Amino acid sequence: MKRSLLLLTVLIFTSHGDTLGLWRFEEDVAAEGQPVITAVNEVDPGPLDATNTSGNPVYSADVPAAEIFDPVANATFENRLSLDVTAANSQLQVLNSAIFDTSFTIEFFVKYVGQPGSYESIFRRRQFRDLGWQIDFDHGANLEFGKPRSRWDTPAGAPDDTAENGVDENVNFVLKPQGQSDSTKIYIDTGAKDINGADIGDQNTGVGTDYVYDVNSGNPNDADIAVQGDGTNDLAKWHHIAVSFDQEAQEIKFYFNYRLGQARTLSDSEGDGYTHPAADLFFGKLSGNGGALFMDELRFSNSILTPGEFLREAGEIDTEIAAYWRLEEEGAVKGGDIFLAENATGDLNDASAVNGTPVYSTDVPAPVIYDPLTDTSFVNQFSFDASAPGSRLRVENNASLDTSYTLEFFMKVIGEPGGYHAFLRRSQANDLRWQVDFDHAATGAFGRLRARFDTPAGDSDGVAENGVDENVNFVVGPAGGANIPSELRIWVDTPTGDGDVASYVGVDWAEDGDGVNDNDSWHHAALTLNEETGEVGFYYDYELMQTRTLLDSEMNGYTHPAAAFEFGKLTNADYGLLLDEIRYTSKVILPFQFLQIEAPVPEAELRITSIVVDSGNGTTITWASSAGQGYSIQRSTDLLNWDELDDSTASGPSSTFNDIDPPLDISRVFYRVVQIP
Repeated sequence: MKRSLLLLTVLIFTSHGDTLGLWRFEEDVAAEGQPVITAVNEVDPGPLDATNTSGNPVYSADVPAAEIFDPVANATFENRLSLDVTAANSQLQVLNSAIFDTSFTIEFFVKYVGQPGSYESIFRRRQFRDLGWQIDFDHGANLEFGKPRSRWDTPAGAPDDTAENGVDENVNFVLKPQGQSDSTKIYIDTGAKDINGADIGDQNTGVGTDYVYDVNSGNPNDADIAVQGDGTNDLAKWHHIAVSFDQEAQEIKFYFNYRLGQARTLSDSEGDGYTHPAADLFFGKLSGNGGALFMDELRFSNSILTPGEFLREAGEIDTEIAAYWRLEEEGAVKGGDIFLAENATGDLNDASAVNGTPVYSTDVPAPVIYDPLTDTSFVNQFSFDASAPGSRLRVENNASLDTSYTLEFFMKVIGEPGGYHAFLRRSQANDLRWQVDFDHAATGAFGRLRARFDTPAGDSDGVAENGVDENVNFVVGPAGGANIPSELRIWVDTPTGDGDVASYVGVDWAEDGDGVNDNDSWHHAALTLNEETGEVGFYYDYELMQTRTLLDSEMNGYTHPAAAFEFGKLTNADYGLLLDEIRYTSKVILPFQFLQIEAPVPEAELRITSIVVDSGNGTTITWASSAGQGYSIQRSTDLLNWDELDDSTASGPSSTFNDIDPPLDISRVFYRVVQIP
């Protein structure tokens, strides 16, 4: 093996932008129940401190967590107090500053106990009625009631303080959690009323479907679920909200509990870009309404953060990984047959080759994979090449898979899959199965990766019957039909080869192109199932694409297929297909907990950091290293002739080797570390 004599090391340069404001409510004078006069901006105390302007904001000992972890600063903070803005008009103000006129991410924790007023905002920057943004509460009378959301208004031309539909560029431009009436709620207060307003039926269930909503009912209470219940949140718990804004693309993203709810782009009919409101920041109870409300850990960053960078509860993650197939078995070589893919987390659930010719490939999504669940970096040398017809691996049916789960994996499609080919599945019968497959519609959604579920009504009879079974061809994946952008399709093959969906020309896009993916790159995908609620989620490249809830007409919950789990080429087709880092976690986890690519970093000077001589235990050499990089450790007595002592791959930023048998008959010994190209 050829070796380089360059002595190199790595330095990591990461830019998350700057935190402009961080209001934590941990002032030295703070005490539970005492008024909040000034909330200090912890990153730069002074001009951007938040001051009390009205109402009676006080400190509360009710907090989202005793410790908060900040991934951007890689620091953990003790969290003793939060902001209680229950009293009417209790709010804090941060004076207007041009420093806020950037792309940004605003995030915070919030807890509703009492019922908010109509479309009540809790965070805003608004100069005029037609120039501003805010984070507020959806108070619609219907089943969408109870969602958090963000509203934006921008004028056409100069603002005139009148938000005019059809005139201004954006009027009541709203982003919110996915799902319309099925979306996740921040406030649920069930309890039907009779025509006289008296309570009837189940109360305080915390289940949104238990609202009584019927606009044709003779009971006026049934037409407005906001008047049902007792005015107290049935699920009074802390939530995390984040909104990011890209001022160049004018794209806004709304996150609720670390999941992307919606991304939308502002209209710009004038072509003059986005004008930031010249206005102060306000947060708290921005109305005269009553109702208990708490906020904590508010942060304003001048960059677009991702969920993995959001503030969150510190501590260990209580998660059981049922299986993790890494394709890194001892003896693996490029092109070698895969007979058994070991479960890296335990003795159960190994995956055996059952068909085709599964082989190892050195084409991998990254040389190092980082696992946030275990805070571990893994060297990644091999993937699963399932290109040969029928090449698949099988995990025999096991009860450890019968749980809520997150199935995640990296995937690369090189050749064109056939109609609705599946890549990962668990299938007992046609009416009791789930799979991750390829959308082969003639146009529109052609080329997207998606998941399909089928569940029976009652016992499985092996026939998926529309109108009979509960879920038939129940699909989650990137939404939008013909409007799915190129980057959300795992397969694009246009006649021009430019990878742009707009370049398709035929009535059946499957017939266009040359049969080779224009964008044959690795992608990460994840499928989640909450077996208690029946909610299914689909993620593509770490963004939530869609959530849907399985029907359960029998009210018997979700029945897992009593079947093996298979992954690879589940047909006899012949096209290029690679899979890697397939993990089955026994609960629903969040995007920042998914397996991550550890990005390559620029190289700098390699150096030996220490040499320790111990007459009883030899000589220990320590050097700065890069995970996934190979190194040769060599020894010489004359600086002319070098003997190789070890040839290994580093697993982290520092590596060691112990020379247990150094020469004893000479006065000086030299060591060097050589990077292997």
